[in-house]
Amino acid sequence: MATYSLVIRRLMICSLTIVVSRAITSPLLTLFLSRRLGLDQQDVGLLMGIAVFLATLLGLYGGYIIDRLEKRKLLIMAMLSSSIGFALLTFAHNLYLTTLTLVITETASALFLIGSKAIISENLAIGLRAKVFSLRYTLTNIGYATGPMLGVIIAGHLPLAPFLIASGIAFGSIFLMIGIPPSPRDEQAKPQSFLATLITLKNDRTLILFTGGSLLSTIVHGRYTLYLSQFLLVTDSADNALKILSAVLACNAITVILMQYQIGRFLKREQLPYLIVLGTVLFAAGLIGFSFAHSLVAWCAAMFVFTLGEMIIYPAEYLFVDTIAPEALRGSYYGAQNLAAFGGALSPVICGYLLINTPPTSMFYVLSGLTLLGGALCFISGRRARLPGAEPSSVG
Repeated sequence: MATYSLVIRRLMICSLTIVVSRAITSPLLTLFLSRRLGLDQQDVGLLMGIAVFLATLLGLYGGYIIDRLEKRKLLIMAMLSSSIGFALLTFAHNLYLTTLTLVITETASALFLIGSKAIISENLAIGLRAKVFSLRYTLTNIGYATGPMLGVIIAGHLPLAPFLIASGIAFGSIFLMIGIPPSPRDEQAKPQSFLATLITLKNDRTLILFTGGSLLSTIVHGRYTLYLSQFLLVTDSADNALKILSAVLACNAITVILMQYQIGRFLKREQLPYLIVLGTVLFAAGLIGFSFAHSLVAWCAAMFVFTLGEMIIYPAEYLFVDTIAPEALRGSYYGAQNLAAFGGALSPVICGYLLINTPPTSMFYVLSGLTLLGGALCFISGRRARLPGAEPSSVG
């Protein structure tokens, strides 16, 4: 990472710290909200779904703002909002205020994600972006693999401490971004109006098709810690659920650390449709493995397969949108593709409903069908985007 510029190096570090701040609280959030607000698993899923839904809508406009304003300041604002949101969650007793707080933290996360991807594209040549997207994904996964385990350990001693620690980490990250120079702004290239930008996005059929497929896939991989914790809390005791969840997250961490570089180095733009298909098949296989898991070894084996799919899909999605996005609309394109996060909003709602109204393992079969359908749509969009020389068209 030392070979990259100061902007990229600090952005990568901030990407890790922001992810860690979210990951520390991720396996605890459903249990925390259930106990604090007296909600069952379906109601907790609905609450989380509403928060992610509203944050995703705001993220679409956030992508447009990122194209118009100075990106560094927007990322600092996102970090500060995350810090405040995590601290406020420790006072969660009122349903409406808790929902507002969750919307703040989810919107800040979306804004940081969109803005950081736009800065990467802005500061690197095309040939280097795939490597940095893969590196960013590696750091993200390390954060999500280690953060939840840390959160579970800390919560065992001080239940509210993970949220306060997450707030402190997000706040401390601000000082890394303050130390980098402002992003350049091209007054002639920036979009003229939000409506005009929406029309451009609407007319790009490749983007729409890919976003639809990504949405279905995101139901599976976007919030898997939530639905795994929901499933385990329904089928097992709280103590054993945390034990299994810690084990599969450890497996996820080891797999990412040992294999991400080897997988990321082979990501090529011209192979994206086939890579997405491979990742989708691995997702489905991992989900089927979860449905048959009755021991820690079986859970970890299924998570290994699932993680292989995750390591392919995430950087492939970033690279695909980077390939089709016009230079002046990168933030808007990333904001539009971020609508796939609706899958994260739907996931706890769908899974909560299935866990209450159907046999618990049926949840994994439904998720397998959704990810296969999503992968098919992404493959079709990837084929549409390809031109001779592996240069895709930006508007379908």
